[in-house]
Amino acid sequence: MNNLRQITTLRAAAVISSTIIGVGILSFPRYMALAGNSSAPFIAFSGVVLSFLSYWLLASLCQRFPKESLFVFSRRLIGRPLATVFTAVILILFITLTGITTRQFGDVATTVLYKKTPIEATIFLMLLVSLLSSRRNVVKFSYIHFFYLPLIVGSIVLTILISLKSVDLLNLQPILMSPTLEFWNGAREASYLFQSSFVITLLIPFMEKPKHAFRAGALAIIMSGAIYVLIVIASVGMFGAEETKLLIYPTLEMARSAAFGEGFLERLDAIFIIIWVISVYTTVYTTYYISAYLMQNLFALRDQSMAASILLPLIFALAMLPPNVFEAYEWILHLGNAGMVLMIGYPLLLWMAYFIRRAGKEASS
Repeated sequence: MNNLRQITTLRAAAVISSTIIGVGILSFPRYMALAGNSSAPFIAFSGVVLSFLSYWLLASLCQRFPKESLFVFSRRLIGRPLATVFTAVILILFITLTGITTRQFGDVATTVLYKKTPIEATIFLMLLVSLLSSRRNVVKFSYIHFFYLPLIVGSIVLTILISLKSVDLLNLQPILMSPTLEFWNGAREASYLFQSSFVITLLIPFMEKPKHAFRAGALAIIMSGAIYVLIVIASVGMFGAEETKLLIYPTLEMARSAAFGEGFLERLDAIFIIIWVISVYTTVYTTYYISAYLMQNLFALRDQSMAASILLPLIFALAMLPPNVFEAYEWILHLGNAGMVLMIGYPLLLWMAYFIRRAGKEASS
């Protein structure tokens, strides 16, 4: 195992961060504006805080079993049958999430990039690339994310900084709102973007310093959370809350409106959409990889490559189910609700089992 511990804390953070920054970045400001008007940045920030607390609950548990993944030590804590049921539910969640994320990518790609290309072709190509990438081991998986992250973050931050000079501060006032039901719904929806930080459960057994797992996730959530909040500030500040609500992809419109140096650098949407495609790939790659890993462990398949191949037609079929882009977003909301219950409830159950077993050992000794 020591020979396999090659993933550094920084590389683990890169995996989590590049997974979080994905398909939702284009429409995120719209849904934050719908939830809180000019208070959209505050709601986005609250969602980051919620996801941070959820991640702490999961990572702090996994750090107590640094040599095993969640799906291994959970069998000892709650028994193999119950652990198998939860693993199967998590597998279904990530298979569906991969399919709907890919569908969202296909909707944008056929609307913005390839207007005459069938959506089935764009979805299949993204899944095929993810399938081929999923044949690599966890260490190589982390290197791919580490390679792409600077390109993704650097390009997005540059676009945001250029756009900020067009922000009207009046559009961002008032920045605060009372914690109403709409506020908490918006914060909850914002936290859905961070649920893929679940990938840390796969990385810990291969990290050089497993006790730094929480530090890696915290760094990733802070960095990606800051990007999401800045995107909301730039979009709402540039267009105003009411206009942002009418735009399907406010971030893309923000990139189109950005200009630098009296026309020297303008219409950044072409560059931005390329970076967006890469960020979607890293997100789909992670959810596909988790699905293949879970299927291999659940059904005791020979290797992960076989599991990844089996998943391709299933995920493709799921991606084609929603009739339109708005229905696909409704699916994402339902998946987010289910994921929040699972990602909080399951670790809490394991924590209870852990303390009960530890108390029993102390009492017997």
